[in-house]
Amino acid sequence: MVLKFINLFNLCIVLAFTPACTQQSKKMEPIVNTETKGPKHFVFVPGSFHGAWCWFKMQPLLSKNGNSSIAIDLPKHGLDTTAPAGVTLDQYVDAVCKVLEQYDEPVVLVGHSRAGIILSQVAERMPEKIESLVYLCAFLIPDGEPMVATALTDTTSVLVSNLIFNEPEGWLVPKAEAYREAFYHDCSEEDLALCQSLLSKESIASVTTPLYLSANRFGKVKKVYIYTTEDRAVTYGLQKNMVARIPVDQVYALQSSHSPFLSRPKDLADILLKI
Repeated sequence: MVLKFINLFNLCIVLAFTPACTQQSKKMEPIVNTETKGPKHFVFVPGSFHGAWCWFKMQPLLSKNGNSSIAIDLPKHGLDTTAPAGVTLDQYVDAVCKVLEQYDEPVVLVGHSRAGIILSQVAERMPEKIESLVYLCAFLIPDGEPMVATALTDTTSVLVSNLIFNEPEGWLVPKAEAYREAFYHDCSEEDLALCQSLLSKESIASVTTPLYLSANRFGKVKKVYIYTTEDRAVTYGLQKNMVARIPVDQVYALQSSHSPFLSRPKDLADILLKI
């Protein structure tokens, strides 16, 4: 089986410098959505290659004092057995919207890494269901652009330089020898072993699909960004560049790797409870 990288890389570099669609050319002023006064409901969306399992340290810290939390397995991740080839961004968004439909009150929607594009599209579809969008070292991408175009501009990312693209089968995955440095360099050996056994392939289609976002839907939902300043997958520099392109309402920073839900769960929980 031939693994192709160069053709996709060249395509994405072109996309990275292609002007976004007209919606994003207008400045999008963040407006705080209706906030709940009582207990908060946290909904966690994992990033590429991960499943609901990666949030296992967070849920006990948040599911108390009347608060609730749930973590989602997206198609082809965690316990979901969908084949990776052909899984689309819309399928990811559908899975999250199906969960949000079960809530009578707006939720705090927390997304890690690749899940940033899912958060944005869910907000475009169901802004009334969201109290806050929380981008945890996540991709905050403008209207009209695919995630991969921004990701491949992160020239110091350990992840980008260690990705395998299998275009015939429609998936990508990091090289196993890069797992620790890219994702978990400040995590325990036990956490690393767990993650190595559970990571899964990511659909190429989901990260090469341009986003559709509007000022009067996505633009009106409260947005919070949590920087991870020692991140080697989505570097701190890229995170700051993304926030500079799309305004957010609040920013926080954690001195951590790409996986603070494993290495600094208490500190991350403290931030989420402030939002």
